[in-house]
Amino acid sequence: QAAVALKLSLASLPAAKSATDKVRLAALLKHATSVSNVWLTQRLQMGKASSVSQFVGRFRRGGGTETRDFKSALSRVAT
Repeated sequence: QAAVALKLSLASLPAAKSATDKVRLAALLKHATSVSNVWLTQRLQMGKASSVSQFVGRFRRGGGTETRDFKSALSRVAT
């Protein structure tokens, strides 16, 4: 549901551990659910659990969670 809200296909996510789409999806899941960093690293192939924290933290500090697209996706996931 989160991937759909961001208009992403899990099958076509880029291979890079810090790919923008992976980070956006991880940030959305962390914001809307209680998913763990370990689960995210395994499911999204993002490397180490500590890396997910760093990627998502940079995304948040960079204003990624304040964009219209992110807020819209969050509202679709949270309801």
